[in-house]
Amino acid sequence: MGMKFLASTCLSIVLSTGAGAQMLAEWDATAETAVVFNPDFPGSAELAAYYAEKRRIPKERLIGLRCPQEDSMSREEFDAQLRQPLLRAFQSKGWWISRPPMPLTGDGIRAPASMSPTVRVLVLMRGVPFQIRRVSQNPKQAEEDEASVDSELTTLGLESPPVKGGMRNPYFDQQARFPHAQHVTGLLLTGRLDGPDDATVRRMIDDALAAEENGLLGRAVIDLAQKNGAYQEGEDWLKRAADTFKQAGIPVFIDRSAEVLIDAWPLPDTVLYFGWYTDHIFGALASTAFRFKQGAIACHLHSFSASIIRAHDKAWAGPLLSKGAAVTFGNVFEPYLSLTTHFDVLNKRLLEGYTVGEAAWNATPALSWMNVVLGDPLYRPFGKGIGAKLGEGAARDYTLYQGMVRRMAADSDARVKSALAELAVKRRSPRLLELTALLSALQSKHPEALDLLEHAESMSSDTADLLRLRLYRAEFLRRDGKADAARKLLRAMQEDGTFKGQPANPAIKALLTEMGG
Repeated sequence: MGMKFLASTCLSIVLSTGAGAQMLAEWDATAETAVVFNPDFPGSAELAAYYAEKRRIPKERLIGLRCPQEDSMSREEFDAQLRQPLLRAFQSKGWWISRPPMPLTGDGIRAPASMSPTVRVLVLMRGVPFQIRRVSQNPKQAEEDEASVDSELTTLGLESPPVKGGMRNPYFDQQARFPHAQHVTGLLLTGRLDGPDDATVRRMIDDALAAEENGLLGRAVIDLAQKNGAYQEGEDWLKRAADTFKQAGIPVFIDRSAEVLIDAWPLPDTVLYFGWYTDHIFGALASTAFRFKQGAIACHLHSFSASIIRAHDKAWAGPLLSKGAAVTFGNVFEPYLSLTTHFDVLNKRLLEGYTVGEAAWNATPALSWMNVVLGDPLYRPFGKGIGAKLGEGAARDYTLYQGMVRRMAADSDARVKSALAELAVKRRSPRLLELTALLSALQSKHPEALDLLEHAESMSSDTADLLRLRLYRAEFLRRDGKADAARKLLRAMQEDGTFKGQPANPAIKALLTEMGG
């Protein structure tokens, strides 16, 4: 796990116009974006044109590079067909101007020039390979020469990026938007619009734009694996992400079992999902009825989560996108846990208003390594702030919940929940009561959560809602040490013909089985 990063020499790159834009608080990332597609791959050029039109990226920023149509390419193919042509394109188009290398900083990285490049974001379209195959046999740990195409291209402007192993990411966990960060000259934010098919990619593009306009409102789901020892780090990221969501007023459901979320477990309005650690999708997210809410960001941490991208049912990246996620993250080869995307940093940056590309690479310690960002890197799910629009129906409930939690941040938890419950009763909103119950459960106040769920049931008439509320009640009874009461409730639900045929019905048996019947 203790990887040694190889220092790289940086080409000093400056803006040809000499404008000092980096001091601005905001950043027009779209104006500094280029798109790469593969003319030999069916649909790649059309997807690039579609994305450019939607994001209003000039046609001259689209670059067609002929490369293999397979998922992987050799190191020689990468250098000859992607890296070198891109370097020539950047320099010939005046997007970069190279100067002699500047002195090394104490971190072993070339000090950046005082000016900025005109392209900082590189979008790779479906059809561009995403793996660079291994050359050396039996390499030492942290000296592997395989990599993701995407991570290698983050270092495009470095004079001699590493081939063996990776390099320390100077942007990692900097509290600054990318143009204002230190020691990032020569680096690019890469993102990949790729997936099981062209329709999925178009939907990812459209959903990101819609969520930016309407707001990303819904629930977060955290799926712990109860790992410890060398894996404790991953559990800690997930728990800190849950705390971040809670403080931001985003309702959170945490699955605390070692296994993935059980089959058919109802997860309505999921906009944020983070979990681990299985090799292929199954459980609740694989259920036929499950679908992410528009604009969702989801990731299941596994060493090879993005080793397969263009399939609906293999690994995790493709299936999550098939289930409606707009963005996911993954690894094309073994990355080592500490060098994967840190979920706590990622979500903190997203909620601060960073783009997906900024947040993802800000949360990833290594470059020239195994990581990929799947989704529109320009997507800013919280660019307008959290709960910027009141919305209607369910959206309004989520906005009201967020507003109350954030407005009463200095008050006690008890006062916040009391105010939420009063608002729910006034609005006749069982959903607000349910969200308040999730907050109580997050604080391990299960009797309180149970009372709120029962109150929500008394206000509900929808069969799917009643089934979900009782399933959650059974789960919280179990967590409160009342397993017998939980089993009794579940058996009564099995006997209730009202719930037969409901998509979440199999979760009754699955939870009973998990509890020993």
